[in-house]
Amino acid sequence: MSRFKDNQDGTITDTETDLTWFKEDSRQLTGRWMHLEKSQKLVKEQNGEKIGGFDDWRIPKLEDIKTIFDKSFSNRDFGNSEIHIHEQFEKGGADCCWTDTINGERAMMFSLVKGRSSWINKLGDGPFAVRLVRGKRREKDGS
Repeated sequence: MSRFKDNQDGTITDTETDLTWFKEDSRQLTGRWMHLEKSQKLVKEQNGEKIGGFDDWRIPKLEDIKTIFDKSFSNRDFGNSEIHIHEQFEKGGADCCWTDTINGERAMMFSLVKGRSSWINKLGDGPFAVRLVRGKRREKDGS
């Protein structure tokens, strides 16, 4: 059985962490790149629509997004370059994603290519996206 379960409603559940993720990122959902403040607005919109039957979607914590990155996973981003998230996620997504970590005018991004985080202007216009998540992360040891 795969660690990632396609819920057939646009979401994927990670059975190892108990987190549920949007199968598509914000660029795939909306057709456009998004800075962090627009990503926060998207969260409110998706919660209003109760995607997957839930209204507690959020921007992931850095620790959350790290759990779906694994060098052994191979997927393709919007430019057909390799990213390291499971094949259950839709191909064609962003190669990095916003996290909820903010420091003044900067926010933390996580690279799905290299598995590293970096600070970016939270209103940046670059090829930025968010992958929404819900749930409380279960630690690997079961705690």
